[in-house]
Amino acid sequence: MTGKLPQSMNNPKGSWRLWMDGQLRLGDDSSRFSQGLVRPGFGYSLNQAWSLWVGYAYVRTDQPYALKPSTENRIWEQISWQHLVGSTDLSSRTRLEQRFHSAGSGTGVRLREMGKLIQPLGVKKIWLIAVYDEIFVNMNSTNFGARSGADRNRAFIGPGINLSRSIRTELGYMNQYTFNNNGPDRVDNIFSVNAFWNFSHSAPPEE
Repeated sequence: MTGKLPQSMNNPKGSWRLWMDGQLRLGDDSSRFSQGLVRPGFGYSLNQAWSLWVGYAYVRTDQPYALKPSTENRIWEQISWQHLVGSTDLSSRTRLEQRFHSAGSGTGVRLREMGKLIQPLGVKKIWLIAVYDEIFVNMNSTNFGARSGADRNRAFIGPGINLSRSIRTELGYMNQYTFNNNGPDRVDNIFSVNAFWNFSHSAPPEE
């Protein structure tokens, strides 16, 4: 969910933005809670294409992604770009995270880079195809288990529906490949359902 701050709290151009991201992840063939995430943030729009963001994230993780329940607090900074080429919506997101984990001390720093393409279908452009890839890279090693170097990669493809000018849904297949220095790499095959809402009704939702 993204959108502009109320006019009374914004500048004349309406540059200040809000971000709220909530995620529920079910593991073991969707039989159990595995991870939950809440990620609020504030942003500033530099122009129609570029925006800057900063925020906080709380993550709760259970099996099969953790041997025992754990929590993580993150501070994150982000620069986003979004541009239309004809009817094709192109976007990128560069996010830097500072991670504080209950499994150990220290601060883990992680870089995430995502590129995304949305292609509307048909004359009315109600249906669409969404494709994206996101790579995660740990910038340092920590005693809570992070190892410097490639951490994971997420690739997604699937159809979507523009329910209105401000609401879009996407559902499809995600492949998550996790690099493991202490054992075999892990591959998760995920059915992913997403909803995006821009509550200021002025532009497509931020990615």
